[in-house]
Amino acid sequence: MAVGTLIVAAGSGQRFGGPKQFERVGGITLLEAAIERAKSISNRIVVALPAGIELPSSNSELAYTVGGDTRTESVANAFRALGDRFDYVLVHDAARPYASQALFERVVAALARGCLAVIPALESVDTLKVVEDRMVRETLDRNKIVRVQTPQGFQYELLAEIINSRKEATDEAAIAEQLGYPVTIVPGEELASKVTWRADLERLRLPRVGLGFDIHPFRLDDGGDLVLAGEHFGPPGLIGHSDGDCLAHAVADAILGAAGIGGIGDIFPDTDPELKDADSMLLLAECAQAVRARGYRVHSVDATIIAEHPRLGSSLDRLGCALETHMQAPVLVKAKRAEGLGSLGAGLGIATFAVASII
Repeated sequence: MAVGTLIVAAGSGQRFGGPKQFERVGGITLLEAAIERAKSISNRIVVALPAGIELPSSNSELAYTVGGDTRTESVANAFRALGDRFDYVLVHDAARPYASQALFERVVAALARGCLAVIPALESVDTLKVVEDRMVRETLDRNKIVRVQTPQGFQYELLAEIINSRKEATDEAAIAEQLGYPVTIVPGEELASKVTWRADLERLRLPRVGLGFDIHPFRLDDGGDLVLAGEHFGPPGLIGHSDGDCLAHAVADAILGAAGIGGIGDIFPDTDPELKDADSMLLLAECAQAVRARGYRVHSVDATIIAEHPRLGSSLDRLGCALETHMQAPVLVKAKRAEGLGSLGAGLGIATFAVASII
């Protein structure tokens, strides 16, 4: 199963006020972000760029070509540069740079089931009206209306027929309809929303924030080691289904919450016997991958451990560095005492709060 992806990035961005595909968010351009998302599912990517700029060097996995005056022409140029060794072809907009890996996979999975043309779509949340001469002529049933996104997927032969038809449309799925082919919908996502206006870009630059919390009591038998961010501090350990690493658990909850996924217990329930005594840093790594699959990256993490013992001051930098390996972002770890208040103040357990920002 070979997948080729065409990324349309040849527009002038008239409504945006310039070529938006070269604007930067989080240190990379929208185009670069779109390419990174497509790499997860593509055997080869071809990018259509505006005429008049110097094309970057191409290789077997990533190539560049000159786009046309219309979207249809740009897709045709990229398709000709793709080659014919592919089962499926995805067409994606550089103006939708944060479509997640999961969305790409949904489109390809539908093609693998035999669908000819596949488009992601979101339901319409607004009432839609047909207007003529500034007067409402008709109100549409929004339950029958969807908002279409990319990547859109096609069987290779169908996209070839669409391009050879020389029909013009705002997307290739519309041409498939005109030619009488069925178009299948898969669930879209808000992350794949299009950057059209400068305000759209500013919203992308705003971070999402999540709060994580975890608490575990100490073992009463002095058995096992206390584990924090994968580092062992000797007995007594904390009671937990896994290794009881409340620092790793709180950080996982924070990043998952920021991405709108849920909590670590939703992904790794404490009723799963296979997770008994599991390494929580490995679980944290999987949580970080789930966040990246949603199209986000961790920007920073701030964690506070509340513990009467052991004294952690000399270990905090090491704990932060261990977490940074999985977060690929700065992590600050602090320690506080409960000042004798409650069960934490009595030294019966350890709690951790964590705040994570993602972009």
